Amino acid sequence: MTDLKLTVALTSVNGENMSRHDMLQWVNDIVQGQFKKIEELCSGSAYCQMMEMIFPNCINLKRVKMGAKLEHEYLHNLKLFQGAFNRLKLDKTVPIDRLIKGRFQDNFEFLQWFKKFFDSQAPGLENIKALANAPVAKPIKPRVFAKSEEPLPLKEPKTPEQDPEDDNNKALKELMEERQTMNLKSDRMVEERDQCYNKLRLIEDLLDDMINNNQEVEFCKRVQVVLYKTIDGQNQEEVGESKEEDPNEGMY
Repeated sequence: MTDLKLTVALTSVNGENMSRHDMLQWVNDIVQGQFKKIEELCSGSAYCQMMEMIFPNCINLKRVKMGAKLEHEYLHNLKLFQGAFNRLKLDKTVPIDRLIKGRFQDNFEFLQWFKKFFDSQAPGLENIKALANAPVAKPIKPRVFAKSEEPLPLKEPKTPEQDPEDDNNKALKELMEERQTMNLKSDRMVEERDQCYNKLRLIEDLLDDMINNNQEVEFCKRVQVVLYKTIDGQNQEEVGESKEEDPNEGMY
């Protein structure tokens, strides 16, 4: 992950705030969306997409309900959004209960905060995205005017020089494609990790059942020791005790 900068305070009193129309246009430009009202951002899908842009792999976009229309779908998306803040250890609580109600003021104030947060973490990202998607202008052929009535001899057309801006656009598009490929690989890795985790949970439940039924208790306990041991050799209970001794450790 990239280095995190300090978050900004949530406030609606700021002379630099954009109008509701400008803010909505900004969101649509970033996510290539078609939101018509600020209240529609309560679905949470746009926030998930923008969060993934500034912190790649923080959200599995396959789990986001892009066409969310119901309140429980909004809740699902906003919980994924909040989970990204938690994983990044950002001290920010998303006001989910207020956002999913679809009220203008609540959603507009939060969008104002997120715009400042987005700019502080990835300044100029929207300009790069817009440049990568911009159409490449075709060169204009110069017109030739005859100085006399006699026809001028035809000249062989010169090969146009390569525009440096075209090279930049091509390089940006390649970077965007490479990033999309990396995101797909990361999604596959997350799915494989979840499968392994579910199998371990099943093993854990099986061991608990055998111990409760007094079946191979000693063997099951030996397997649990291996199962709960961390990479550095500590048992999970020891790790939990160390966290209780220093509750502020790892806080952002």
